[in-house]
Amino acid sequence: MRAWRIGLVIVGVLLLALGAVVLVDTVKPIKIIGVASWFLLALIVHDGIIAFVTFGVGFLLRRAGRKLPVAVLATIQGALVVCAIFAIIVLPAVYKQFLGSNNPTILPLKYGPNLIILWASVVVLTTVAIVGYYAFTRRQKNRLSVSQD
Repeated sequence: MRAWRIGLVIVGVLLLALGAVVLVDTVKPIKIIGVASWFLLALIVHDGIIAFVTFGVGFLLRRAGRKLPVAVLATIQGALVVCAIFAIIVLPAVYKQFLGSNNPTILPLKYGPNLIILWASVVVLTTVAIVGYYAFTRRQKNRLSVSQD
């Protein structure tokens, strides 16, 4: 197991190095500052907002009423992460579309409504997964157990 971890770390570092070489080779230096600032902002949003909100919701769900099963909590937190990551990806496009562009073919879709549809879909799928989990566990509990004497 340790060899796999070391191997994966080495592969990850090599891929980061390759990405840095390609970035420096293909992008103008002034644009690299913009890319670096985007990465820094994404890191701040991820660690400062997404992780904080996900942890906070999980904490509040544990405190609220009876104890939730780990599978339900993980499903809800996963849905929050998916919604937040798509928001990080789509909201800059929504903002740029709001500002306008000289070329209407750059951002041709309605990104704001599509993001809301995606969020609604994630909520529905999360609800279906949680209901399915409770139905499955209830069925397992009601099943006759076979005892071995």
